[in-house]
Amino acid sequence: MSNNIVQSRTSLVPTNLGEAMEFSKVLSQSAMIPRDYQGKPANVLVAVQWGMELGLAPMQALQNIAVINGKPSVYGDALLAMVRADTRCRGVKERIEGKGDDRVAICTIFRMHIDGDVEEIERSFSVSDAKQANLWGKPGPWKMYTERMMQHRARGNAIRDAFPDVIKGLITVEEAQDYPAEKPVKSVQPPKLEELGQQVQEALEPVKTKDKPND
Repeated sequence: MSNNIVQSRTSLVPTNLGEAMEFSKVLSQSAMIPRDYQGKPANVLVAVQWGMELGLAPMQALQNIAVINGKPSVYGDALLAMVRADTRCRGVKERIEGKGDDRVAICTIFRMHIDGDVEEIERSFSVSDAKQANLWGKPGPWKMYTERMMQHRARGNAIRDAFPDVIKGLITVEEAQDYPAEKPVKSVQPPKLEELGQQVQEALEPVKTKDKPND
């Protein structure tokens, strides 16, 4: 008798723009979503759309996509899950080598190409790299969870080089948080959800052909 347990999960996913807009309105009113999305249905809509392109269900997108310095990024664990779910991924190995200031975090990803060959992509992030980037001893996660942060950096570099087509150019939240904040720009009133939906709808409408002149 097999011990394998098959779990079936379903997710409520909008099927058109109207449903997505209504879905975003309802979610933005919930206290169970990240604070950055509460009361901001347009942001929820954009995050859900990003999630659909990345293969994330709506709630996964809201929990794993964060905007850092005005740019979307994804938590490292979610990026790893996306890569592992891709049929071309033939394995991911992560490890820490060395001790003290000689420690190095290494991430190796195996990707199968169309011809059947499996490429090994390995990237690392060392204590020396962290010091050069002024991250070593930085208050917060770098000071409390040093090896974990090194691991995220090595992972992000490996994933970005091995599966750029899966992550769509996004970087990890852990890496984005280390970049200096950009200079503030003049605030612009965000469009209302209805206006955003109208703009998207107009962009999707086919261009009407002009009447040909009479011969």
